[in-house]
Amino acid sequence: MLYTPGIHSYLDKVHAEMGRLAGLKDLSLAQRRLRADQYAELVREPYPELLSVRDTFITAAGREIFVRIYQPQPAETPQACLIYFHGGSFVAGSPQGHDFITASLACHTGAQVISVHYRRAPENPYPAALEDGYEALKWVSQESQALGIDPNKIAVAGDSAGGNIAAACALLARDQAGPEIQQQILVYPCLDADLGTESYLNNKNDAFLTKEAMRFALDSYLENQIDRDDGYALPMRAKHHQGLPPALILVAEHDPLRDDGIRYHQKLLQSGVHSVLQRGPGLIHGYLRARRFCPVVEDQFQQMCTEIRHTLRIGQAPIPW
Repeated sequence: MLYTPGIHSYLDKVHAEMGRLAGLKDLSLAQRRLRADQYAELVREPYPELLSVRDTFITAAGREIFVRIYQPQPAETPQACLIYFHGGSFVAGSPQGHDFITASLACHTGAQVISVHYRRAPENPYPAALEDGYEALKWVSQESQALGIDPNKIAVAGDSAGGNIAAACALLARDQAGPEIQQQILVYPCLDADLGTESYLNNKNDAFLTKEAMRFALDSYLENQIDRDDGYALPMRAKHHQGLPPALILVAEHDPLRDDGIRYHQKLLQSGVHSVLQRGPGLIHGYLRARRFCPVVEDQFQQMCTEIRHTLRIGQAPIPW
């Protein structure tokens, strides 16, 4: 596979430090979750001095939702906010596991980032994750003054399975008349259950995601009903896409999910929704963790942050990190 320079160095580090677990294809649920946590440890760094990070919980009906809040300092006026949903194939991943990504976003956009630990499948299948995501969106809107957030500058964001939840939250907020969302940022998102797209067929051995792994993920999330016609579960299948907030969609050339992002971008444009598509040449699924290894990843990341800053009208200077 012809990856862009730097990706091979990142993969070499993954395999050197994670050993056999890095290359396993047929993983148990516990192994999937352990591997997701170990990926995070490979890129963990101390926070910069101007970034405040704290953990708290959102109280919802019969449960608490863990969130990690990243706040760039100092903030003289209410800040924009990205509500972020981590990836992990609906069954793994956590705010702790995506810490480097979410801290990087807070530093380079100047927005608060609120990273949400939604309930995971298969113990909690759809719609549990979406319910938690929408609950977090409502909480941020309702508590915006206490959180130091501008309620007119709220966006939803997520990668992979988290991109699904972000897109579904945008659909749900539209259909429930709020809260208002200014932008949806979908990073190599899973938006459909069509495993026969060109990107699935041509990228069967992506370093971090395979067709069979996605089948397991979708079966776990949708309880073996991947043929369901539910736009909140599979945003590609929503009855219509008019009236959604502007989108920023990132895809990777060698990702099985590439065509999900491209097709959704096209659907949004056809529906009159402003959408920006960033194509990651030579990149793989999960590439945001490779910022320190790959100039192309760093360029894609900075382009994303610039677009977010523009859409959310963020004037606060980025924190170098």
